[in-house]
Amino acid sequence: MTRNTWFQALILVIAAAAIAIVANGFAPPQRRLVLPGWYPDALRVPPHVEAAPSGQVVESASRPVETTATIATVAPPTTTLAPIATTTTTAATTTTVATTTTTSPTQPLAHSPTPTPVPAPAPEKTFAPHPDKAYIEVTGDDVAALHAKGALFLDARRTSVYEQGHIAGARSYSVWEADIDDKVSKLFDERSDQESQNKPIVVYCSGGACEDSHMLAQKLWGIQFNNVYVYRDGFPDWQNRGGAVHTGAQP
Repeated sequence: MTRNTWFQALILVIAAAAIAIVANGFAPPQRRLVLPGWYPDALRVPPHVEAAPSGQVVESASRPVETTATIATVAPPTTTLAPIATTTTTAATTTTVATTTTTSPTQPLAHSPTPTPVPAPAPEKTFAPHPDKAYIEVTGDDVAALHAKGALFLDARRTSVYEQGHIAGARSYSVWEADIDDKVSKLFDERSDQESQNKPIVVYCSGGACEDSHMLAQKLWGIQFNNVYVYRDGFPDWQNRGGAVHTGAQP
């Protein structure tokens, strides 16, 4: 009785094992049990795959590559020369920078442009006395300068013309009127000393062919006025220049 029971139990164990093996063979890979001691790919190592850039997919080999003991014993490549090369390059770079820094101050500096010299102003005319000459003819520029200095102006035209317009400050000294000698004598009384007689006096008329100013200048020189100037272009030129003009019998 006992023998039969053990025999039946053994048969059941064998049958169960057989059923389990068959069922495990038909099971999917993720549910299949691997029997102890059976590893068919134990000596197979998958090849090294570089990491794929973002957005790309790298497919692995269809089957793992078998490795041998020779591959495992290969020595890693040496990298001893890399630091030496790096150090040498760094030293060369440093030397170049130092050389550049040393030679930089020796470069010529840009010169600033030479300033343009300012011409000196023309010396101002002094209108010195000329006792050896009865008069000196002058142009509008000199006349304007003498007018600005407050020189005495004498108008040699007729009184009626003078009253229509004359240089501002000028006195009426018409050489064709009877009182001309009295006016000249009166002027001498005003400037009887030598210093006053050396002050500049400007005489003018209508310019051009008009000789009235020259005649008046001769009279003034005859009583020792030694600094007389004749406005050669006369009153018309003064008007064209925009000089100050007065009308009437008063200067």
